[in-house]
Amino acid sequence: MASTERDFLLLALVVSAFAGMVQRADAAQISFGTCTPQQSEERGQCVHITSCPFLANLLKVEPKTPAQRLLLSKSQCGLDNRVEGLVNRILVCCPQSKRDANEDTPEVALEEGQQPGNVLPGSDVCGFLFADRIFGGTNTSLWEFPWMVLLQYKKLFSETYSFNCGGALLNSRYVLTAGHCLSSRELDKSGVALHSVRLGEWDTRTDPDCAVQLNKKRICAPNSIDIEVEKSIIHEQYSPNSVDQKNDIALLRLKRSVSYTDYVRPICLPTDDLVRNNFVDYGMDVAGWGLTENMQPSPIKLKISVNVWNLTTCQSKYTTFKVKLDDTQMCAGGQLGVDTCGGDSGGPLMVGINSGGREVFYIAGITSYGTKPCGLKGWPGVYTRTGPFIDWIRQKLEA
Repeated sequence: MASTERDFLLLALVVSAFAGMVQRADAAQISFGTCTPQQSEERGQCVHITSCPFLANLLKVEPKTPAQRLLLSKSQCGLDNRVEGLVNRILVCCPQSKRDANEDTPEVALEEGQQPGNVLPGSDVCGFLFADRIFGGTNTSLWEFPWMVLLQYKKLFSETYSFNCGGALLNSRYVLTAGHCLSSRELDKSGVALHSVRLGEWDTRTDPDCAVQLNKKRICAPNSIDIEVEKSIIHEQYSPNSVDQKNDIALLRLKRSVSYTDYVRPICLPTDDLVRNNFVDYGMDVAGWGLTENMQPSPIKLKISVNVWNLTTCQSKYTTFKVKLDDTQMCAGGQLGVDTCGGDSGGPLMVGINSGGREVFYIAGITSYGTKPCGLKGWPGVYTRTGPFIDWIRQKLEA
């Protein structure tokens, strides 16, 4: 049994010992998706146990019957690692009829997310995940990397749509992506134009997306959201036909603001300290729906871990192609069969930094280009470094 599964099941045993510590963490209930409660056919919501009086009161019962202990164990639908206190972290599938007993605390999204477009969120809002991270795998969890977006393109003179690039949500109105996702010879040849951005996606084959939790119960995210692009902003010094692809960065302004949830949440831009960091030998995450080893786009959001190279060492590799890299670019990866590939362009290169007792994710880079075929051993991918463009990003944001 995996260690995460053992820890999850052990919670059922330690809950009673902490029953006296249960407190209301927030004045309003926060829902983490729909679910089907244990021994019930009615719909429920995955919420903090402190938001479900039926199960919270059951914690205080001593001694508990075997059936009551089993019900508490089977009702668990996740953990919220942002909350202090073991019991307060527990999420349970609460029947709607049982939640109605607590009507004075209505359900709300974590953030209303209706800030002006020129406001960037602080680290209390951006860059953190609801779910425990899963190391060593390729599939992401339902909640992982909620800032990831898909860029949807429309074939000219038809109603055919396709996902050709990725990006990262910066605030309620803007997405950061690569310049070549908006202007390139490949786009011109394929006869497509950027149409909209999809947020809150995990599996492109289903809507809503659902996953089975460790208690064997199914939990579903809200439907994904498609928002048309109002304005595309490519860096003024980006040249689509250049070999080295410097300044490969762009912003997309959405036609309307998006509200934040645990499935749609912005990533953080690097702070001043991180801007000065070259991140050599750091392990970072990249995610997307790009081509897999069978050269087909993945329907599920996948992730890989990559290590950052020394830029001089990377430059020596790419000199073969007459590419000249500079400090606005960075290289990462180089493991056999582990690489970003077609369709991942524009997605974020993410670094997790411990801050205030939790891991906060920052966008260190933007997927730019690499070798063809993808995943050649000893050949890292090239990313646009985000730090040097922070001022440019801020200048382009409008309310």
